[in-house]
Amino acid sequence: MWLLLPALWCYGQSASINEHGFYIPQNLTEANEQLDKVLTEKAKAKFRRLTPSDFENISGLFILGEWELGELETDANSRLVQYLNTYVNTKQEAYGYEGWQVRRHLVLLSYLRHLQHSPFDLAVEAKKLAAKGDSVARVIEQQNQRNLVADSIQGIYIPRNLADSFVQLDKMLAEPIKEQLRHPDPEYGLAKFHFGLGLWMRNNWGLWGDSRLQQYFEELNITHPDDMSGVLLKSYSDYLNGKPLDENQYRRAAIPRVADNPELDSAAAVSLPRPKLKRSDYSKPYRQFLRKRRIDDFHELPPEAYGQESEIVEVTE
Repeated sequence: MWLLLPALWCYGQSASINEHGFYIPQNLTEANEQLDKVLTEKAKAKFRRLTPSDFENISGLFILGEWELGELETDANSRLVQYLNTYVNTKQEAYGYEGWQVRRHLVLLSYLRHLQHSPFDLAVEAKKLAAKGDSVARVIEQQNQRNLVADSIQGIYIPRNLADSFVQLDKMLAEPIKEQLRHPDPEYGLAKFHFGLGLWMRNNWGLWGDSRLQQYFEELNITHPDDMSGVLLKSYSDYLNGKPLDENQYRRAAIPRVADNPELDSAAAVSLPRPKLKRSDYSKPYRQFLRKRRIDDFHELPPEAYGQESEIVEVTE
């Protein structure tokens, strides 16, 4: 046993194992092998029936998050990211997606072809994505511009501001959930709702971009969807406790970019490290995945279907 320790230590130092002990593939052949190990036969059968157009709606394939495909700036050092970037033009947004989303699409497409016993050429598929990028991005931009002034998106009413969101939440939430929001958990506070009600609001109220509510927050200099949903939860909790709404308490001072102000400390340009999370910070399905190391099922539904039934009763315009 002791003879194995130096070898294991060196293996871990090669960035092939992540903090949760998952192997990070160095190419798509290895990625397919790892997915074969993690997905049960039930999950593989479901995946085999997908089409590439389903990929953007997939959630619950938690292993992809363990592979650090580049959603965070610090993921750029991942060996799988470096491998894929030899084929992907990271400065070009294909399908209107960012680089990590293009890499994710290619990983999923490679595995689908693997399950279907069909050929897959990474260079060819990457070029196809790049070729389609400009035309599809224009269509997406036109849709986004319509969403900015729309009072509803995909049939779901989009609040104009915080006060309007209170009206919608009053209609949507069951009384027990309102009571939990009125008196947050003493240990976790409103963070308990980050992956439930918070996730639903981020996905369905267009907080990831191009909705009138997202633009409202932008005017308050609140730019990240996680922060937006946090303000929605905090302000609604205050509202339930009878506190008057004061939007100015949430307004943030504009933070100049380093490029706009060269006198700013150069440390500001350094990307933040990947946040360290406790097991309790993850959703229940993710905790089960970390414990079992297997995926028996996943969601292929669009974002509007992600809300947790235990928190959301209905959505009424």
